[in-house]
Amino acid sequence: MLDKIREGSQSLWVKIFLVLIALTFALAGIGGYIANQPEPAVAKVNGEDITQAEFDRAVESERARQKQQLGDFYDQLARDPRFTQRIRSQVVNDLVNQKLLEQAASESGLRVSSAQVKAAIADMASFKVAGQFDNDLYLTSLRSAGYTPESFAQALRGDLVTQQFVQGVIASEFVLPSEVDATQQLISQTRSGEYAEVALADYLEQVEVADEDVQLWYEANRQLFAVPEQVKVAYVTIDAGELAENVEISDEEVTAYYEGNKNRYGTEPQYRFSHILIEAGDDEAAAKAEAEALLTELQNGAEFAALAKEHSDDVFSGEAGGDLDFIQKGTMDEDFEAAAFALENVGDISEVVESSFGYHIITLTDVKEGSVTPLAEVRSEIVANLQEQRVKQSYYELQQQVSELAFEIPDTFEPIQEELGLTAKETDFFSRNNAPAPLNSPAALAELFSDVLIEEQLNSEIIEVSDTTSVVVRVLDYKEETTQSLDEVRDQVVENVRREQAQQLAQEAADALARQLEAGEADASAFTALENVARQTVDHPRGVTQLLFAMSVPAADSVAVDTVSLANGNIAVVALRSMQAGEVSAAQAAQLKDQLQNNVMDETYRAIIQALRADADVEILLSSSQTETEDN
Repeated sequence: MLDKIREGSQSLWVKIFLVLIALTFALAGIGGYIANQPEPAVAKVNGEDITQAEFDRAVESERARQKQQLGDFYDQLARDPRFTQRIRSQVVNDLVNQKLLEQAASESGLRVSSAQVKAAIADMASFKVAGQFDNDLYLTSLRSAGYTPESFAQALRGDLVTQQFVQGVIASEFVLPSEVDATQQLISQTRSGEYAEVALADYLEQVEVADEDVQLWYEANRQLFAVPEQVKVAYVTIDAGELAENVEISDEEVTAYYEGNKNRYGTEPQYRFSHILIEAGDDEAAAKAEAEALLTELQNGAEFAALAKEHSDDVFSGEAGGDLDFIQKGTMDEDFEAAAFALENVGDISEVVESSFGYHIITLTDVKEGSVTPLAEVRSEIVANLQEQRVKQSYYELQQQVSELAFEIPDTFEPIQEELGLTAKETDFFSRNNAPAPLNSPAALAELFSDVLIEEQLNSEIIEVSDTTSVVVRVLDYKEETTQSLDEVRDQVVENVRREQAQQLAQEAADALARQLEAGEADASAFTALENVARQTVDHPRGVTQLLFAMSVPAADSVAVDTVSLANGNIAVVALRSMQAGEVSAAQAAQLKDQLQNNVMDETYRAIIQALRADADVEILLSSSQTETEDN
């Protein structure tokens, strides 16, 4: 019970608001000023597309999250195609759920004001330094994520509307004080009685195992002795890491690369702009007229920053006098960029520029001249780049050479060893479940256990087992799936039969002891007292405690008795005589109320999703090889 309540405190609804905000970065993609081309869709939700780009970004975000959580174990899991399919399936369903919530919020007529968007941005910890909103950090973070202030505000506005919709439903849930008290009493309840263990060891020596019983048990449990198919393999490994050890880059190569790629190590001139945005709203003509009037004021000498603070509809740049910081080409709307980068001198002001957000007036506020980084400062970077290129080229060429030799003489690896200096290795027999590295990848196993390689026993094609490792394999021998004979496993079967029969005898003894206890004839000295035992106790076997709290409370002056098998094989006879209700603590009630309410809200959120999906027209366009979708 406590575990469920603890899980509730970590439930989905508690995190939903942060997730909605995070989705702005992880899922929504680059919007607004960035030119959007038609993209293929991975799903349609009531006629609206979820694009391939959204899906790909979400998959990468989920992979990054799991890699951070699982560490090195992630790489092992990622080799299994089923693991990747599960990630992609979950991402598709999450995106569908998000789209359904957005649509429901829109249909409900919910809106978020610019002031609310501004307040939400100002409250984000990601944009704070020493607890205070930092505009430079805000602009830098947006640029790194591919946003402009306007496109981010628009995406955030959509998330806040969705949050408003979800919160409006689940926040109406409540928990009665009586429910809190009853739950608290149940959690802290204690029970009393006694128990005794009937030891399995006392009966093992009493059992005489008959050959007939051994044969019957073996026939009934033949699947336990199945031996999976096995292969014995020869293989050659191509490892990019080993190639890297022999790569050396000369000073002449570094200099030549630097001279040929100076544009990589220089900075283009940078241009800083400010703007005034007048949102189009429902009356585009009025918005355009307002922008043109502001332009006239600027042309007559009005201060740009003052007008931006007073009139700009941009959430944050307006407060900073319209400042957009330094902008790189290719990150803004084409019309916006065309007008902005056409400004030649600091202080120049553009004409009114129309974009999908409304009408802009742009001014050039600063220019940073370009520069070239000295070779000494980038030498290590160039060496690393050249080494990587050389290793990739060598790796590719070696793959081609190995592939050709393996094909030309397909029943041996000797030419590969003699001409290329690679070492062929042989394995013992192994199954799919215990393949040695690097043959334990799904790609390698699929080839090794294919009918073609097993029947022909010829060299395979190049098999990529990771980004930096590939193998060529040849099956040397094959063993079909078999079942161990009774003679091979007789000792194990005899022991299992002995144990089962001993457990049956112990159970019969425990049942007899239980009847004696119910009749009041049992020897009390054989029992261990259970006095006010709590659910979380570790003083008694777990099975005893679980049974004690699973039993119905008997009437006064009576006893409830039952038996349970313990982890060590013993049989416990458990008696429940009384129950003591837990106390209600005012200090814990508030926390428990929050946890219970979290559970209710979590269930309500899931019910919302289920209801929306039940009425929705959802079409998953990914092929089954890309993902296996499941409703959430």
